[in-house]
Amino acid sequence: MLMLAAEKHRMEMESLKASRIQHIVECSYNLFAEQGFDVVTMNEIAKVSEIGVASLYRYFSTKEDLAIECAIYAWNVQNQFFRSYYESEEYNTLSGYEQIKALLNAFPLAYAKNEQFFRFVYYFDAFIHRQNVSKERLMHYEEGISTVSGLVLAALEKGEQDGSITYASLLKENVRIKRNEVYFTITHSLFSMVQKMALSGDMLAMNKEVMPEQQIALLVAIILESLK
Repeated sequence: MLMLAAEKHRMEMESLKASRIQHIVECSYNLFAEQGFDVVTMNEIAKVSEIGVASLYRYFSTKEDLAIECAIYAWNVQNQFFRSYYESEEYNTLSGYEQIKALLNAFPLAYAKNEQFFRFVYYFDAFIHRQNVSKERLMHYEEGISTVSGLVLAALEKGEQDGSITYASLLKENVRIKRNEVYFTITHSLFSMVQKMALSGDMLAMNKEVMPEQQIALLVAIILESLK
């Protein structure tokens, strides 16, 4: 009985710790997404998370560790959004081109529903680069990104095999086609556009002439046309 009580207590403490860490990560994510990483201090994070600074450092010994955990959390949330597009029986029956189309057409809505995510990733990339964080420390973060990258690469491969993706317009211009290069070009172009909209899409009066979602949708259409 004593062992059972001790085990129950241990599990309760682990659950409480996990809950506290999750709360810290969510609070930190919101701060970083709104203000960037440089101006947000560990003291401020502790205050918003309603814990002591010493307790915060027990969970996360450095700001970089906390930033990486926030980034993993951010991608997990975003992957939940994309999951609704590819975890369906209908998706598996689509041609490679139609799969790519479904994934890329989700970006305007992804921006509209979670603009904060794209702003956070921009700030995170800049912070990690400045801090010279090693690739080894980013392995778990990279795993979160690989969900989307795997989907796009698989759709490109399927499209090449079923003939729905031919790159005809690119080949006409003697552009070298390698699937991996196509993937990076697509995702980097689209992600950069969405991040730009999230950061300063309505900063100038002239930017209001075209809604951010319309600009993202137009870029998606241009990309899709190049794949046919």
